Amino acid sequence: MKILQVYRSEPNDDVKTLVNILNRDRDADEFNLYGESPDYEKLVEKIFDADKTVCWW
Repeated sequence: MKILQVYRSEPNDDVKTLVNILNRDRDADEFNLYGESPDYEKLVEKIFDADKTVCWW
């Protein structure tokens, strides 16, 4: 199963711990929205490629 983690802001230690738990035994990918000029077309492609997407605020 492929999982995509999307971050709206830089993840804190609690989020990193939860992400590690969710990514266990999965093909994991990440996308940062908090960077400068995120590539939304690439984000859409990653969402459709993933079986599950989790958004972190």
